[in-house]
Amino acid sequence: MEINLPDVVVEVTAPFQCYEKALNANDIEVLDSCFWRDPRVIRYSLTDNAYGFEAVHASRLARPKSDLRRQLKNTVITTFGRDVATVDEARKILCLSAR
Repeated sequence: MEINLPDVVVEVTAPFQCYEKALNANDIEVLDSCFWRDPRVIRYSLTDNAYGFEAVHASRLARPKSDLRRQLKNTVITTFGRDVATVDEARKILCLSAR
């Protein structure tokens, strides 16, 4: 199995960056588009876990309307062949103020 094929890393990096931008902007439409619309989807977060697309969407709607910008540190994208990838990173919250 080939690890970190350059074209696959690029393919995974683009949606990860799109998701991160939407997360910082609280762009629910884009965030929803990043998740499989299926009851089997799972989203883990620092504050809760959501099981099923409807729960993921509801957690987005319930998210406080505050500035949750964050800075990524040590982002690691690892691909396994052409079909499996992981993105791991540490985060530093920059601001938690109300808008």
